[in-house]
Amino acid sequence: MKNNNIIKLITACSLLIFTGCIKDPLKVSPVGNYTTENYWRNQDDAVAGINGIYNLLFQEEGVGHGLYAFDDASDDISVDGDHSDYWEIERFKPTPATYQVYPTWTWAYAQIGRSNNAIVYIPKVPVMDEAIRSRSLGEAYFLRAHGYWQLYQIFGEVPIIVEDNLLNGNYNVPKSTVEQVASQIEADLLKAADLLPESYGSADRGRVSKGAAWGLLSKLYLSWDKLDKAAEFGSKVITSSNYHLSTNYSDNFTIGSQDDNNEILFAIWNKQNYNNSPVNIYFTNRAWQGWGFHHPTQNFVDEFEANDPRKIATVLAVGDSIPYQTSLSEIDVKTADSTGNAYPVFKSRAGQQTGRLLPNQSLSGYYIKKYTAYTSDGTGQLNNDLKQPILRTADIYLVVAEAKIRQSGAGAGDAEINAVRTRAGLPAVSGATIQQLMHERRVELGGENIRFFDMLRWDKAGIINLTSIFNHPKLASPLPPYNGVVLVPARTFSKPKNYYCPIPQKVIDESKGILKQNPNY
Repeated sequence: MKNNNIIKLITACSLLIFTGCIKDPLKVSPVGNYTTENYWRNQDDAVAGINGIYNLLFQEEGVGHGLYAFDDASDDISVDGDHSDYWEIERFKPTPATYQVYPTWTWAYAQIGRSNNAIVYIPKVPVMDEAIRSRSLGEAYFLRAHGYWQLYQIFGEVPIIVEDNLLNGNYNVPKSTVEQVASQIEADLLKAADLLPESYGSADRGRVSKGAAWGLLSKLYLSWDKLDKAAEFGSKVITSSNYHLSTNYSDNFTIGSQDDNNEILFAIWNKQNYNNSPVNIYFTNRAWQGWGFHHPTQNFVDEFEANDPRKIATVLAVGDSIPYQTSLSEIDVKTADSTGNAYPVFKSRAGQQTGRLLPNQSLSGYYIKKYTAYTSDGTGQLNNDLKQPILRTADIYLVVAEAKIRQSGAGAGDAEINAVRTRAGLPAVSGATIQQLMHERRVELGGENIRFFDMLRWDKAGIINLTSIFNHPKLASPLPPYNGVVLVPARTFSKPKNYYCPIPQKVIDESKGILKQNPNY
């Protein structure tokens, strides 16, 4: 058969939606005309089944966007909008009834459930190209590991559901320890790395490769405090010509420059006319056809060095515009002749129409720019061709740098840090400390749902103190009309309670006492 690009929504996959993502999040029995016994008949079924796992990533309440609610708890972003559950997460006040924790749990287990079916039944497909069988199994192991990676970071101790549970119909099992969950992710990623190819042809762009498995392994080992392993597997990525950094930082977030971008190890492969790009909608200004949920803080904006091109690619400020954005707004300027504020860019233009970001269109004075794009046909519609990077080679360079510095001290990660800085056109550093590494990760990966989990790792390692950091408010731009307003007051971060979120109460109830709530909730 001709391989289908994973961006296509395979009709057969819609028949494999598991009841686990609706009622019982740990049960993976399929519904519809197909069952696990009669679906996996041939190679077409196998490839479509794998595509069906990828399709779950598009869900806006899961990886497609909902997981960004957890990064809003960092010091980089302030959340807006009508989702009170996001505010609860941001303020370290989630409860077992907080809405977003439920779809976070259920979509991750739906991803795990579909992966389990593929792992069990693809080896039984009677006639299949063995290279595609191997690749498909590798994809299933990777995507199962990624499902557990989400749960591991957000909930810590969770039930492990694998092949035996599917075959025995036993889904209601107790939580496993954090160590056991990490071991399961490790085992799956090692299998994936053995089975996956290092690269793909154009027909299969967007599928995970060996580099994605190595990269996620390196991040797992870093969070697991296995620094030597983090450096070992991260080095496999950064020394491979298959996963080199893109020439320009902005290529990772620019339509037309993402498709053949070797730096993007794993992404949600959005495609116009096939699906929406949830991050495009949620991160884009409401006046520009988006919902405007996420606003960078002044503290984050101040982190960028002068002339760092990553700032322009990451942060949209008052007066900035986006190509092909056609939603014009009237300029309402009361103090355009003032100095030292956000208005002068519109001086003498009151009453005119503009497509630039106006002061009243952002709570903080900023938006994240990485996830906003429009079609070039003049309609001003958000462009769903915008891919959503989940894992990039630059991240892995800095994982290796951190592992080396924490093992051997300042300067040990200079080569890896400077590879990232050189791409940004910034001067090299020498004898870089862990603090310089933390700076580099913050500006390189800003807005990519990484900062908060970095901060958790550093706090657990004793490198920073989150209690102190989060005891400061999140502030808007100091320029009028924002005047450094408090976006979010000082917050109380309780250890170890806030290292993890509570398990959804609905899941606890459905388990009939088998699952126990996380401590202190």
